[in-house]
Amino acid sequence: MKFEIDVSGSDIFDEDFTICIANKNEEKHIIKGFRFNTELITNKLVKNWNENKYKYDPSKKGVFKARLYSIVVYYLFKSIPQQKFLSLTICRDFCGHENDINQTLKHLLENVLKTTIGKPRHQKLPNSSNAHWYAYLIRKDNANQLPNHVDISIEEIEKYLKKKVTPKGLTTEIPVRPPKSALDKLPGN
Repeated sequence: MKFEIDVSGSDIFDEDFTICIANKNEEKHIIKGFRFNTELITNKLVKNWNENKYKYDPSKKGVFKARLYSIVVYYLFKSIPQQKFLSLTICRDFCGHENDINQTLKHLLENVLKTTIGKPRHQKLPNSSNAHWYAYLIRKDNANQLPNHVDISIEEIEKYLKKKVTPKGLTTEIPVRPPKSALDKLPGN
């Protein structure tokens, strides 16, 4: 199924920045969107990121924004009926980070959601695009009254941002026992 992805707002760290997905099927519209708020952005995500609680270095702002964008897009697709194949047209809102977005979406949609995606196309969407219009409408809907709005918690977002911490001294490698012939060559054997 063909989907378009667009945003409304100037920066993902701004209050009311909105991300929207919309299919291109004229018969049955599927439109979902998510709007950021101050509590989520300023008080949690940016604060935790600046405190180095996430995988991404605070000096690499663009990479973090692209990852955050991709995680929200993943949850928007998770909120709709499962699709076997997705063809994505993504508005060029994160210039220079198209590869980061493609890799993250490929991992999340194919490996986690188990949906096949084609190579995403990054281009300017027409003003008549449903993704373009609904991103704007959801952004202006301060009470989240539109049925297209998807709630995504901080815990859901952080699931793909947090560092994986392992206790010191533990290794993930399985020790390999030397072959018996090598043990025979040790002194005293």
